[in-house]
Amino acid sequence: MLKTRLLVGVCAAILAGPVWAQSSVTLYGSIDVGLDFVSNSQGQRLFQEASGKRQPDRWGLLIKEGLGGGNTVFARLEAGFLTNSGAQINPTSFFNRDAYVGISNNRWGSLSLGNINDYIYQYVGRMNNSVPGISSFYTPGNLDGLANTHALNNSVKYETIDFHGIQAGVMDSFGGQAGNFSAGRQYSAGVQYMSGPVRVAVAYTMSHNRTADIFGTFSMRSLLGQPLKQGTMFNASRYSTLAAGGSVKIGYFTPHLTYSGVKLEDSQGSATLNNYQAGVNIDLFGKGFYVLGLSWDHSLFQGLAINQYNLFLTDYLSKSTQVYAGVGLQRASGAGARAAQFGYQPSSDGSQTVARIGVNHMF
Repeated sequence: MLKTRLLVGVCAAILAGPVWAQSSVTLYGSIDVGLDFVSNSQGQRLFQEASGKRQPDRWGLLIKEGLGGGNTVFARLEAGFLTNSGAQINPTSFFNRDAYVGISNNRWGSLSLGNINDYIYQYVGRMNNSVPGISSFYTPGNLDGLANTHALNNSVKYETIDFHGIQAGVMDSFGGQAGNFSAGRQYSAGVQYMSGPVRVAVAYTMSHNRTADIFGTFSMRSLLGQPLKQGTMFNASRYSTLAAGGSVKIGYFTPHLTYSGVKLEDSQGSATLNNYQAGVNIDLFGKGFYVLGLSWDHSLFQGLAINQYNLFLTDYLSKSTQVYAGVGLQRASGAGARAAQFGYQPSSDGSQTVARIGVNHMF
């Protein structure tokens, strides 16, 4: 009988695993749907239902297991979709937003591997005019990556612990081409300071052999000797982005500034897109229920100048649900300029207004 009890006890211990390990799995996500009005979409007015314009529609799993001694194993799987159609947002990549596993130590920081967002998005992205706002408040074409549309595949990432509000990190994405280490390689670095009402961040990302939708963004038919048209992307041998941003909460007001510079290079030379954003978020009654956002975007690229004026109002019904309304007026000038707010088809001229009302629920 004693041997039987001992055997049962040993088997139970093996099946239970290490007694010090504590694991958790968190399901989370966002669902956003609203109605849009576009004053000029390829020459026509447009009324439509669209999703993911306030927060990208997504669901994900965050997995953590405490190993003891200040060590934790973690993993994240996150996929994007479209609520209004139920479609997968990227048909070739299921967990297109995040897919990684790593280990962290409460003294030395964390190391993770997989498909991971760069520091442009992670550190600076939260400070631009689209927060709070809608996707059209991002910079033209999101070429700077402030919105999460370009996670780095095959990445290794190191990030320090939060030390008195300061955190920094580096990451490298391997191209994986034999005999050519640089081909397809990407790397990123960033540092941020977040303490009390103050947030400041700067980040840099370099990509080799990356494409950019210059025609769809600026309606340009050539750049650096490359002919462009609908569906034809600009091929950059080097694609670099530097971004910096900051915000400070002063009573009911939170003013914020963001700069991003995108440099595209090929054998013929280089072209630089400079984006400047400024705005203020106002807690109308000091209780966080109603937030008004006013902001301005200014972009310069190859003789084109783009200005956009944004207004946004959010009613936070709860911590997880909000109804909102926003409008962006974009004016583009320069030879052949056509306005094109991010996430929408370009105008037939240099003017475009996008208005949206919607509801967003996060879980």
